[in-house]
Amino acid sequence: MDVAYFLRVRTAFIRSYYDTAQAPFAERKRLIENDLPPFDDPPYSEDGEPPYLVEWMDADLAIQILGRSCVSILSETLKLYFETLMARVIGARLTRESQTTLKSRGFVPVYKDVLGEILKTDWSDTPVDFEIIEQVVLARNRSQHGEHLPSLNVTHDARTLAKYPRPFFATSEESEDGRRGFLSPEVTVTRETLFAALDQVEALADWVDGRGEQIFRWRRQNRE
Repeated sequence: MDVAYFLRVRTAFIRSYYDTAQAPFAERKRLIENDLPPFDDPPYSEDGEPPYLVEWMDADLAIQILGRSCVSILSETLKLYFETLMARVIGARLTRESQTTLKSRGFVPVYKDVLGEILKTDWSDTPVDFEIIEQVVLARNRSQHGEHLPSLNVTHDARTLAKYPRPFFATSEESEDGRRGFLSPEVTVTRETLFAALDQVEALADWVDGRGEQIFRWRRQNRE
């Protein structure tokens, strides 16, 4: 089974889905920022806020929620890739010990260790940035668990920040600062960071695909 091919079908969809879905919201922001119709005639107000601020913030939030949904799809794609690779290509199962550590460690570190043993690599010979790949899953997990009813924004938790003080999915300012005083940086998914994460997942699949001979040797040795 060509698992790398099917993974790329999914990642191509995520790219197309993001670009298509964010377009109307990005256009709304552009119209507001440039005082273009229908946002060129703001109603009278004495509150001192920029006109159409609520509309702009709603459009920006919609893009953020879209980005987080794409990260969630990518995380699930990655998990399915690992499971299918092990079952259909390598012909192996996780040990009981590995299965028990999935919840505490996360599936990316567990599969990284297992595949490292099978492929005989410490991953230093790969172009893959596992820190980005693991943060896909961490961002997905945070996105699925809201914190406060009045807000649709999501922040990184203390556990993530302890491991990644400068999270990949954050604004550049928050990523540099780590914590904003007592506040944790928000989970912020931009087109740039989403597409960079997609590139890393594809690079992993391509690299593993190129290790077919080692997978064949492992299967033969374990049959014997």
